[in-house]
Amino acid sequence: MAWRVILGVGISAALLFSAAPLDSAGRAKLAARGRALLQDNCARCHAIESRGESPMKAAPPMREIYARFAPRELQAELSEGMVSHYREMPQIEFASEDVDAILAYLYQLSVRQWRSTHPQAKASSTK
Repeated sequence: MAWRVILGVGISAALLFSAAPLDSAGRAKLAARGRALLQDNCARCHAIESRGESPMKAAPPMREIYARFAPRELQAELSEGMVSHYREMPQIEFASEDVDAILAYLYQLSVRQWRSTHPQAKASSTK
C-alpha cells in the first residue's frame, strides 16, 4: 500500500503542476483554497487535516480517501459528485479549478504526513 500512496503522490504532483506552473506561493494559495472548499463542503463529516478523527465516525478522513484512489479516479469522482452508500452524503460536483485546489491541498497533506513519518528523508534533503 505504501508504494501506491507514493506513486499516487507523484502522479498527483505531475497532474497538478504540469498544467500551469506555479511558484511556491501559488501552490500554497491553491492548497489553501482547497482546504477552504473541504472545510465548507466536507468537514461536517470528514476530517480534513493530516491527523484526527472524522466528526462522523463512518466517514473516512479525506487523507484516507486521497490515499485510496488513483489520482485521475479521484479527480473524476470530485468532478462528477462522489457516490457513497450513505444517503446523507451530498453529491457535490466541483468545478475543475476547485478539484485542482482540493487535490493540491490533499497532496500537501500527504507530503506533510510522509515527511513526519520519514524524518531521515527530511534531514537528507536539507543537506
